[in-house]
Order: sequence, then structure tokens, then C-alpha cells
Amino acid sequence: MKRNDLYENDVQYVGIYARVSTEEQAEQGYSIEAQITTLRNLCKAEQKIVFKEYVDAGISGKTIEKRPAMKQLLRDVEEGKIQEVLVWKLDRISRKMSDLLQIVEHLNRNNVKFRSYSEKDFDTETASGKLNIQMLGVIAEFQRNTIVENVKMGMKQRARKGKWNGGTVLGYDVVEVESGRGKDSILKINHIEAELVRKIFRMYGGGQGLRSIANQLNAEGLKTKLGNAFSSVAVKTIINNPVYIGKIRYNVRENWNEKRRKGTNKDPIVVDGEHEPIISLELWEAVQKFYKKKAVSAPRKFDGIYLLTGLMRCPQCGATLVAHRINDTLKSGEKVVRRYYICSNFRNKGSRVCNSNSVKADFAERYVIERIAAVVQTPKLLDDIVVSLNKSRSKSVAPLQKELAAIKRELKTLDSQKQRYFALYESDTIDNDMLVERINELKSKYDVLANRKSEAERQLDENQAEPIPLQLVRKALSDFNGLLQTSPVETQKTLIQTIVKQIAVQQGQKLRGIELEFDETLRQCLVVAAPSTDKVDGAFSLSRRKYPSPFTIVI
Repeated sequence: MKRNDLYENDVQYVGIYARVSTEEQAEQGYSIEAQITTLRNLCKAEQKIVFKEYVDAGISGKTIEKRPAMKQLLRDVEEGKIQEVLVWKLDRISRKMSDLLQIVEHLNRNNVKFRSYSEKDFDTETASGKLNIQMLGVIAEFQRNTIVENVKMGMKQRARKGKWNGGTVLGYDVVEVESGRGKDSILKINHIEAELVRKIFRMYGGGQGLRSIANQLNAEGLKTKLGNAFSSVAVKTIINNPVYIGKIRYNVRENWNEKRRKGTNKDPIVVDGEHEPIISLELWEAVQKFYKKKAVSAPRKFDGIYLLTGLMRCPQCGATLVAHRINDTLKSGEKVVRRYYICSNFRNKGSRVCNSNSVKADFAERYVIERIAAVVQTPKLLDDIVVSLNKSRSKSVAPLQKELAAIKRELKTLDSQKQRYFALYESDTIDNDMLVERINELKSKYDVLANRKSEAERQLDENQAEPIPLQLVRKALSDFNGLLQTSPVETQKTLIQTIVKQIAVQQGQKLRGIELEFDETLRQCLVVAAPSTDKVDGAFSLSRRKYPSPFTIVI
């Protein structure tokens, strides 16, 4: 949601940071009071509100670790309480360039400006200041990359020695112990969780599948290490993790942030760890052989395509309905494949989380295709839908206009009140704390109204747009239906995914309405798809028509 310009640009909450060590004050004569007074007067002249004055008195600038005011400043930055940090001089932040760069980068990430009263070149509001900060950022990035390389090297070396490199894993707790170089992390068996791990291995070794295990665990109310319901993936991760036989596996994924799953390392580090195993080697080997045997896929005998993937949601939990099929044998001995769309939560996590809420694929796909055809073949039905929608849009315009006018008047009143408080502040009638309190009250009211104003403007734009063009809808839907009826199944899926926004599903395999979206993408799809079908003429006529703003109708 876009914030109103009044509070985005005019009102700035500033955090003033001041620091001086005992030696500096004695030798150079500049005090905390002198810094604060100078910066406070600057804010007052610029009509900016001092949110808070952060003071570290008698503290060295060599490190930020022991500076409570600086830590509080950074927390307030993260919480969005201030929009600018102002210091008297750069070295008040830190004498170490690496610390300064780290703090400035933290401010940039949180969209907070940084200014130095003495060094104008480091004012991030100016082009030269931004350039200087960017140059410092390049240096900092080089330093960070060097550090990352060194850290990776160190972690690989730790892994080769059988040490744990962090992260949570079911069956173990990560505990810190004293070592020659300080503290170290080791894995200690959590005996309650360890029994659950052994149970999962025994269940899989006894012939249960991944989903069956997840379903049973969830039915028994058992949770993962992070307190979530079990899924097939969670079970698979456990039975394939060699940590449970006392091994350390490291560097399975490389450069995850950039490569994601494509960064799989074919030769990860796997060595004996310092921790105790939970699973016997015999059970581990039996489970791995069983897993590899089941992982070998038989040749696919079913190449069906699911036309409505991602367009329906579970009426119970709201998760997407996903493709599912069952191999069945008729009384005659004939083998058939039955297709369904079922709740993805049920498929992955079992009946403890949700029910299947299945919809027969043949029924759902036939419903969509036949419903579109029926609307095209019954002109009055489509006319009634579009006329009713246009009337509804038209009726809502007047109330929205009145509401919007009232909101604008109230916002203008709040603006005037803000200016009056600033005038009182400049004349020393009220102090900074009183100003902050009053401005915050106004801001809370302003934000509520500004949010509603944006929503009302959006609704008004939609309803004031040109009426939904009946002829264009009729032509587009007719051409679309012609393509749909004569295209191969692969093209049918593309066409349906282009126009159908969602399909309303009710419990009991009931479908109640198809929401169609008309926009430029649909027009282009019809133009591109038409040449592949000889029976459709007229799609090219759409290439010369410009679609109005995107709109939806429900059939």
C-alpha cells in the first residue's frame, strides 16, 4: 500500500546519535551537549522531528559491541521508527571503516537516510554522497566475499574433522561446549526425538511409503523438530540423512542463494562425526536399499494431462488442488486409471491436516469446457451476465465518490493540524516530546484514512472504467470456445490456463462458478493460437482491437 506523500516526504523522524570518549572530551573539548544541541537545531530548522537522542557517553569508538545506545538505534531502525540518522561527525559512528560500512549498509537496507553534519560528502540525500557510499559498498562487498570464502573454507575443514556446522535436526539437540578456542557446537542425542527417528526408520523398512508414514505420524499428533506437521518430503529427508548413523554430511548444496537446487554437489563431504549414532548400520543399509529399489520408476503407462492444474482450491483448508491418479482393476480384469484433483495438504501431510476433498478430473474438466460452450451457445445468458455486472459497477460509483470526497476533507484537516503543531514547536510553545506524541496521533489517523483512500480510488477506477464491452466478450469467448473444441489436449490446457482465473469448489465435488479474466494476454493468445486450428476464423480480427483495462466475469 502506498503511503501518502504528506508522511512520506514532509514528516521525517530523525534519530540523533552522539558519542564521545572520556579522552576526547578532555583533550579536544567537544562534549555530548555540544553535539546534541547542534544536531537538534538543524532538525528544528528543517522541520524534522527528533524521535530520540541516542547517546553513548565516555565510550570508545573502536568497537560497537559495548555501545548500548548504538544497539538501540539499530533496533529502532529495523522496526521502522525513524527515517534518518544524523551524526555530528562520521567517527562518532565508528573509527573503524568496516563497522561504519556495516552500519550504513544496515540503514540502506531499511531505507533510512544517513547524514553527517560535518562531512557533507557523506550525506546520502546528495548525488556525491550516494556515490561515496556506493564506492564504500563496493569495497565492503569485496571484503564480505573474502570473508565468506574464508568462512566456507573453515566450515569445510570443520566438517572434515567430523564437527557439526550448525542447524537443527530431529533426534539431536545442538549444545555449546567449551573448547580450546572458546565455545564449540556439538550434537547431543535428544532421547525422546531419537525414539521418533527410530520409529520412522522401522516404519519405512517395514514397507510403509513416505506419505503413509507422514499420515500416521500426523494422526498420532507427532511433530517435526520445528513443530510442523510431517510431510512426505520431511520423512524422505530423515531416512536419507546419514547423521543418524554418526556421519557428518556437508556441502550437499553449493551457493544455494544463487543456484538453488541446481547447485547440488555430486561429491559432498561425508565423514565420521563426533556425535553418537541413533540408527544401527544394519537398519540404515536396509532402508537405503529399500529406498533405492522403490525409487526406480517403472515405465509410465499413463500420459494424461490435467487441464485445471492450479485453478482450484480446497474448500476446507484453501490449499491448491493437485493432480492425483489411482490405478484400478474392473471386475472384467481391465485395468483403468482414474484421475482426480485432491488437496495438496492431504496428499503431502495426510488426513490429520486435511481431507482429500477430491474432485474427479474428468468431471471438472468436462464441466469447464461444457460451461464455456453453453454460455457461447446461449447469447442471452452471456448478455445477462455482462449487463448485470455493468449495472453493479455503475451503482457503486456514487457512494465511492462521496466516501472519497469525505476522506480527502479529513486528510486536509489533519494536514492543517500538523502544520499548527509545527508552528507551536518552532515558537517553543510545546517541546519535542509533546510534538512527537501529537504527530504520532495524527499519523495513526492519517494512515488509516490513506489506506482506505487508496482502496476507494482503486475501486472507483475499476467501476468508472468503460462498461465491459459485451460484443468484445462475446467475440473473444466464441473464438476461444472454437479453439478449445478443436485443439489437441496440450493446447487446451494452455488456453484454459490463459482465460480461467479460478474455479469455485464446494465440498461434495460441487463446482460453483468459473471466473474468467479478459486482458491483453488473452487477445494475444487467441491471435497466436488461431493458425493452429483451421475451423476458427476471426481470431485475427482481435489483433487490431485494443483491450480495455483487465476485467473478470463469472459464468
